[in-house]
Amino acid sequence: MDQIQKPIILVAGAAGLQGGAAVTALLAKGNFAIRAIVRDKNSEAAQALAAQNVELFETTFDDLEGLTKAAQGATGVFSVQMGTHPGNQGEETRHAQNLVAAAKAAGVQQVVHTSVARAGEQENFVDWDSGRWEPLYWQEKTAAIDAVKAAGFPYWTILKPPYLMENLLPPRDAVMFPTMAMGKFITPIAPDTTVDWLTAQDIGRFAAEAFAQPEKFNHQELSLVGDKLTMAEVAAALSAVTGKHFEVFSQTEEEALASGLFNWGIEPYLWQNVEGYKIDPQQAAGYGIQPESLKSFLESHKAFLQARHADLA
Repeated sequence: MDQIQKPIILVAGAAGLQGGAAVTALLAKGNFAIRAIVRDKNSEAAQALAAQNVELFETTFDDLEGLTKAAQGATGVFSVQMGTHPGNQGEETRHAQNLVAAAKAAGVQQVVHTSVARAGEQENFVDWDSGRWEPLYWQEKTAAIDAVKAAGFPYWTILKPPYLMENLLPPRDAVMFPTMAMGKFITPIAPDTTVDWLTAQDIGRFAAEAFAQPEKFNHQELSLVGDKLTMAEVAAALSAVTGKHFEVFSQTEEEALASGLFNWGIEPYLWQNVEGYKIDPQQAAGYGIQPESLKSFLESHKAFLQARHADLA
């Protein structure tokens, strides 16, 4: 089949982690043409996409007209936005609403949107009424989901991942686990707290399958998990793969605040202790995809991890 005749999927964030994973999985399917929204067609990331026969469309998520043009002729849209932090209040909601409006105006039939596990449940969190747990983060995630669901697309799917295993790789490791380079996981995550993990590649695989089987995935909100591990188990897996020794230290809330290690605050770590993602692996078990374990993920990056941590004992 000539590529021009293939259904076109417009991918937001194609130069990023999750959008890039969606591109990879869709290309592997072989029966879709991919169009990517990029800020700069000449960037290294954009040119890498172009080298894979991905069509580039230069626009931004604040340009509704540009987004609508990008969506023209597409049958599906992969939607992802940057999460909220104190410096970009309202941006995630606005960008999601703009992408949804553009897709709707262009006659797109299907949207697959990736969010985060437990978005929409936040009002049931312990201490939510006291303003704990970075309310804007959860509210904007929910607003983006609501925009997709309320738009009236014939087909929509919401994917809800937990912690990404890529948080153990640069550049995210320096933010999420700032002492990891020293062979230490120092966090406020309690020793007995089990954290849910998933690879970005599995988000892409589920997205591609949803585009391939829109009826099966229609009107589904799927929480996805590949592994459930304590930080000690994560350190043990990393030690086994690299041959280096990784230790775990659990801080109190006061110690974590005083440490100054966490640029975006300690709430996400404490939330793991009190609430957590609580994903039932069986929820997405009937879709023909077996998510990757942390051990498998680390093994696939073994040479890189060994080189990165070569100076550790």
